[in-house]
Amino acid sequence: MRLNLNLLMLLSIVVLMSSCVSKKKWTQLLSEKESADQMLAAEKSKTAELEGKVAGLESDQAALQTKYDSETARLANEVSEFKTDLEGSQATATEAMSKLKLSETDLATLQTNVRAAVSGGGFDLAPRDGRLFVTTTDPILFNSGSVRVKRSYNPTLENVAAILKGNPSLRLIIEGHSDNVPVKTGVAYSDNWDVSLARAKSVVKKLTKMGVSPSQLLPTGRGEYNPLSSDNSAESRKMNRRVDFIVMPDLTTLVSAARP
Repeated sequence: MRLNLNLLMLLSIVVLMSSCVSKKKWTQLLSEKESADQMLAAEKSKTAELEGKVAGLESDQAALQTKYDSETARLANEVSEFKTDLEGSQATATEAMSKLKLSETDLATLQTNVRAAVSGGGFDLAPRDGRLFVTTTDPILFNSGSVRVKRSYNPTLENVAAILKGNPSLRLIIEGHSDNVPVKTGVAYSDNWDVSLARAKSVVKKLTKMGVSPSQLLPTGRGEYNPLSSDNSAESRKMNRRVDFIVMPDLTTLVSAARP
């Protein structure tokens, strides 16, 4: 009987020990599960946050693309309008120049009247395309993109100034030109029209400093649209960056010629 009692106690102790180990392990597993659940919840929250940021960035990108497309369309429209205006201005200028051209008889008369004034000093007269040009042995040329008159041309300009001061009724159109190289962005001049006019004004300023009356001078610019040569070689571009001296006929002649 005592042996059975001891055996029963031993079995109870074994069962109790087995039950204690299983509960501890279960508690550990529950703890690990809770930790895993917390990590999963944190990752889900982080994923949701990142997805929200991505959605926001995609929305911003779409808005920027829409704005870019709109701005591109606007600029394209402005460029198209500018080209249309430019073509219209060029056509108007061409028409005006054609009306201001002198007849052969008037041109011959003008040449006869002016020849005595410009004789000597390295100058000559050259009728061309209905206008009377004063040509020089040393044409006034400019570096690419520059409007500065080189000092080496001072003697030529001094001779021009002497002719004008000696003939107050003689008036000249100072016509600036450029090559066909586009103006670089960020410079003082928006296009070759501006460059050509600035070159003419530089020459006019030089002549007025030499004592010529401003009323005898008219600066104009033709941009790249009246080249001496269009073969686009370096030498041709150099010769196109020039200033021409053109005899201005009497105003009444110009008005008569300009009438349709």
